[in-house]
Formats: sequence, C-alpha cells, structure tokens
Amino acid sequence: MKLRVYEHVLALNAGFDQVRRAMRALGRHRGFDSSELARFRDMSEEARAATMSYLARTIEAAETDAAGRRFRKRVARERQEQ
Repeated sequence: MKLRVYEHVLALNAGFDQVRRAMRALGRHRGFDSSELARFRDMSEEARAATMSYLARTIEAAETDAAGRRFRKRVARERQEQ
C-alpha cells in the first residue's frame, strides 16, 4: 500500500475532527439550535466510523495480498538458493 493512501486516511480523519470541533463551537453561538447541531455531529461521527471501517477493511485486504505475494517470492528465492 502506498504511503499516499495512509496520508489520505489521516487527512480524512483530520477533516472529520474539524467538522466535529466546528459544530461544537457553533453550538456555543446564539441562534443555532444546539440539539440540531448535536444531531449533525452524531451523523458526521457515524459517517466517519463507516468510512474508516470501509477503508480499514480495504487496506487490510490489500496489505494481506501484498504480504502473501512477498512471502511466496521469498520462499521461492530461498528454495533456489538451497
């Protein structure tokens, strides 16, 4: 898995955190319904969790495949060396 993928995952997490903090800050201002903002915060947290779950599963599958390929190559090379 390329480093860039992990950087994008980090950026997504930072973005979701920024949304959460901004919603909380807006809730302290008059004119905004704090319960409505809390509902949107909950929805954004749900979206974050679902997104990270999907990404983690996809990354895990790709890394497992890469590990398997590298293992097979190493074993084949070691057999040739014997």
